[in-house]
Amino acid sequence: MNKIDPRVKTALVTGSAKRNGRALANWLSAQGVKVAVHYMNSRQSADEALTEVNANTPGGVLVQGDLTDADQAARVVNEAADGLGGLDLLVNNVGNYQRKDLFELTPAEWRDQIESNLYSAWFCMQPAVLKMRKQGFGRVVNIGYAAGERPTFNRLTVPYHIAKTGIATLTRSAAGAVAKQGITVNSIGVGIMENSIVKPTDPPAGRFAQYADLCNALAFFLSPDSDHINGSQIDVNGGWIPEQIL
Repeated sequence: MNKIDPRVKTALVTGSAKRNGRALANWLSAQGVKVAVHYMNSRQSADEALTEVNANTPGGVLVQGDLTDADQAARVVNEAADGLGGLDLLVNNVGNYQRKDLFELTPAEWRDQIESNLYSAWFCMQPAVLKMRKQGFGRVVNIGYAAGERPTFNRLTVPYHIAKTGIATLTRSAAGAVAKQGITVNSIGVGIMENSIVKPTDPPAGRFAQYADLCNALAFFLSPDSDHINGSQIDVNGGWIPEQIL
């Protein structure tokens, strides 16, 4: 893996109590980065994750909040920065996923998928970028979806894909807005993971993505040689292209 930029000393990984977020937080701490572990309801898992990251690099902190609420998101970012002594990296990993027919979704379920995936990213980016602009350096990595820069049509995952297409638009737009301040904004397009709910029977690469594959993409964006890579997405998909998996 690429060595990360030595200026990346502190990081907030949203939704890092479990699964992908926890793996990314652990990897960052193994590189010597102090990590803020964020959770909303999974306190026990978050405590375990914090123990793990602090075993690698002491100084990590625990932050809690509903990131679909702008005020709570700002508080989480500020608490993370205060607890870590700064904020060099934001990984927007939070996002719920639900498979349900479009016309069976409740309004609350519709809002939850769009707000948890898209609103949370923007609500965290806004205060984080303010801090990064002041220090003249920062990295933002959003977790998107493989091929998320083009529409994906699946009647069982409509709000999720609307949100992830929005992440692609947000990433490219934000990158141009902050490039002069030494900040990059990129995204990782997650394909089918080993722990995904639904999987194709014959993936092109013969296997599904693992946590190490996501960490490798993050490492690329954090390399000191990648400071001109801005507004881009790396798809961790093994050649798989989203189709209608109904």
